[in-house]
Amino acid sequence: MAELVEVKPEEQVWRGAIERALGGQRLRLIVPGEQMLKALAWVNQRHNRLHVRLLDAAQHQGPARFFDDGFTHKLNFARHPLREALKGLLAEHDLHCVADTDQLHRTAHALTVQGTISGKRGRFDKQDQRALDQGWMTGFDNRDRVRQLAGELEQARDQVRTQAAAFDQAKQEHETLRQQLELLERLDDLDFAAIDIASARAELERLHAQLRALQDPESETSRAQQAWEQARQTLQRHRGELQTQRETIGRLKADLARADQRLSAARNRRDSGLNDEQTALGDGYLKRPDAGAIERLDDLEREAETRLRQEAETANAGLTRSENKLVGLMGKAQKEDTGALAEVGTEIRDIPNYLQRLEVLTKEALPEKLERFLGYLNKSSDEGVTQLLAHIDNQVSIIEERIAGLNETLIQVDFQTGRYLHLEPRKVIHQALTDVYRAQKVLRSAALRDDQGESHYRALVDLVRQLRDAVERRKTAGARALLDPRYRLQFFVKIIERDSRHVIETRTGSQGGSGGEKEIIASYILTASLSYALCPDDMGRPRFGTVVLDEAFSKSSQAVAARIIEALRQFGLHPLFITPNKEMRLLRMHTCSAVLVHRRGQQAVTASLSWEELDQQARQRLSGKDA
Repeated sequence: MAELVEVKPEEQVWRGAIERALGGQRLRLIVPGEQMLKALAWVNQRHNRLHVRLLDAAQHQGPARFFDDGFTHKLNFARHPLREALKGLLAEHDLHCVADTDQLHRTAHALTVQGTISGKRGRFDKQDQRALDQGWMTGFDNRDRVRQLAGELEQARDQVRTQAAAFDQAKQEHETLRQQLELLERLDDLDFAAIDIASARAELERLHAQLRALQDPESETSRAQQAWEQARQTLQRHRGELQTQRETIGRLKADLARADQRLSAARNRRDSGLNDEQTALGDGYLKRPDAGAIERLDDLEREAETRLRQEAETANAGLTRSENKLVGLMGKAQKEDTGALAEVGTEIRDIPNYLQRLEVLTKEALPEKLERFLGYLNKSSDEGVTQLLAHIDNQVSIIEERIAGLNETLIQVDFQTGRYLHLEPRKVIHQALTDVYRAQKVLRSAALRDDQGESHYRALVDLVRQLRDAVERRKTAGARALLDPRYRLQFFVKIIERDSRHVIETRTGSQGGSGGEKEIIASYILTASLSYALCPDDMGRPRFGTVVLDEAFSKSSQAVAARIIEALRQFGLHPLFITPNKEMRLLRMHTCSAVLVHRRGQQAVTASLSWEELDQQARQRLSGKDA
């Protein structure tokens, strides 16, 4: 079972706990149902010298049901015919994965990341015979097991070296103690009365003299001692090297025996070997392993087999998709070309007929259609979209020119003493407009590409799509900025000193300034707008400029009214004032004609008289505050 599962890379922190939870189930052999009786008979009739666990795959055919939070969701399953039986076995041993002991205490059949397992009725187990990072067995290969054994081997070697050093030290201590014991035994046997002190002292002096002679660096004995010491060190070093070489020889002999076994197995498996064609095919898809990779030959074979199997599955899936796509394309081609392909099927075997028809179209009909298409494409691009956008840009330029004419008129009208207003149009760059300009640039560059008009067509389709979206959403700000030249501009008002032409102030809205200034600005802009709207193209003044003003100056001062009336005159407008008597004196100073209306009787008199005569007639005909 352990060979068919592996812990997902992102769940490696749970691996130790999952290995401990699976326990001996990792070594359970999964046997196909038709081979179970034979396997049982073989296991039963021999002494296996280990705990053999078998699982009948036929007993686990249904779909497995895992816990929603079980450790089985943290596993990858190998592609294998016995995969469903494996899932059935794991479903029986699945455990809930909990975060802490509080959840473990409340949950039966649960597992913590530290390896504690809960059972029924408050039973809990934590098998700490070995650490969580030891004894791992799961995985699609045995790399973790080899890495663990290599670590244990290195630890064992360190222990052997440590114990050997301790043994040598203990051996030296034992030799020292033995010599001391021998001296003590000789001292114990010595009779003090029998000691000849004088002879002993003489002998001691003689020995001291002999020792000094021996310790003299210039003596032969000292040089012999040094040579002996060097020889002893060399001997110890050679003995260590000899021991190392013996261990290396033993290890190499074991490797050689194992290599002979693997070589024999490989020869038996190879049988007659590969022929030249198979060898060339293998060289094209597989990399020949070097001598250092021989130990990993089985791993390399499994990796190559897995990779080739995946590539084969991917290729088969791609082939199936290509066949389905090709069948769909043949169906579309048959609908489009109902003449020559009417009697042809849409199966894979019918591909030659479609290829033959494609060759006919490519060599005979396609060039003419392509030339006609390119001509239509260029014509649509130049005469349609480009002219439309150029026309809108031209309208914007006309508006700017007419605004310039209005500014020349505004120079002649005082806004304040020695100052006048100036309308400054500025272009509005909306995102939709930027996208269209970018699409135009792409269209111009695509028209120069030599790809049979494909890039040109796609660029034109994109540009037309943007224009169509703007037409469908014509009331949005982006669509107006794109299709209506009036929304391509926004206006600012500048107050300019007449003599020095110095800009005093720039206004973008109604903020700032007094009420009178705002009234004059609004009146001037309204007057300029009326002149703009009523003025025909290519003319400086309105052809028909009569406007009716109802109580225009009811709340205005005489200075403001005078400037507004002067602006109306400068812009070529003919105003008709409807106003009470109290405003007549104001109008008398600045106009030459008037329309008088009596509201009660709805009687009207139009006169071109002097203001004295007009005032006299008005006083005779009109009376009351409502006149």
